[in-house]
Amino acid sequence: MEDIVLYCKSYHKDVKRVLALLESINIYNKDNIPFYVSAPARDLELFKSVLGTDGYTLLADEEIDQEGAGWKGQQIVKSQFWKLELCHNYLCLDSDSIFIRPFYKSDFLYKDNIPYTVCHEQKELFEWAQKSLHFDPQEGFKEDRKKVMDIFGRKGRYYDFGPSPIIWHTNVWKGLEENYIKPNNLSFSQLIDYSHSEFSWYGEYLLASEIIPIYPAQPLFKVFHYHGQYVQSKQQGYTEEDIAKNYLGIIFQSNWGNLIKY
Repeated sequence: MEDIVLYCKSYHKDVKRVLALLESINIYNKDNIPFYVSAPARDLELFKSVLGTDGYTLLADEEIDQEGAGWKGQQIVKSQFWKLELCHNYLCLDSDSIFIRPFYKSDFLYKDNIPYTVCHEQKELFEWAQKSLHFDPQEGFKEDRKKVMDIFGRKGRYYDFGPSPIIWHTNVWKGLEENYIKPNNLSFSQLIDYSHSEFSWYGEYLLASEIIPIYPAQPLFKVFHYHGQYVQSKQQGYTEEDIAKNYLGIIFQSNWGNLIKY
C-alpha cells in the first residue's frame, strides 16, 4: 500500500484540463507518486484517446461508488476513493489544477504516512471579497461550517479544510463511516445533502476524533476563486514564478472560463 497517491475525479467536459494536469505532473512529480484518474464509465474511451495511457491509472467512477452522477456524486466518489485500499493518504485534485513547481512526498506528509492537514480560516479570500464582490461569501461559509461543527459538538473558530487539493488520510474517512455514519443508519450521500462540504465532514470529524495527529497547513495551491482575483493578479504583475514561491500549483475555477494556464 502506498503512503500517498494523487487522485483526480473528472468527467468528459474537463478532459483537456486533466491533460494539462497530467502534463504538469509528468514534469514536476519528483518522487514518482502514483496518479489515478476516475471518470464515469461512459467517458473512459474519451480519456484514453486524449490522455493516452501512460503516466496515470484510469478508473471508472462506478468502481469507487455507484452514486457517482451529478454534483453530489462527484463529492461522494472523491470521498470514497479510500475504499479501494490503494494508499494510506491521497491528494485529491480537481480537474482545473496544474502543478507549477517540483513536488515531493514531503510536501504532503509530515512523516511516515501521517499527512499535513489543510486547515485555516480563509482570511485572504474574505479580505479580498470585502472590496471586490457585491455579496459576502463569509456568511454562507460560516453557516455551512456551523452545521457540521454542531454535529460533533465543536464551538469556536470557523475553519476551512480546503480548497482543493487536499490531503486526506483514509483512516479519517473510515472512522467517520464506522463511528458516525453506520451507527446512525446514514449514508455519505445523506451527509452531503445536509452539508455540501465534504471538506468540512472530513476536517470536523478529524478534530473531534483526533484519529491521526493534526499538522495544519495553508492551502497548497493558489486558487483563483473568482475571475476578478485573476485579473487583479495579472494587473499587479504577478507571474507564475512569483506564485511558485509560495504554492505548488494553481487552480482556475472552471465555472468562470476556459483558462487552463496562468
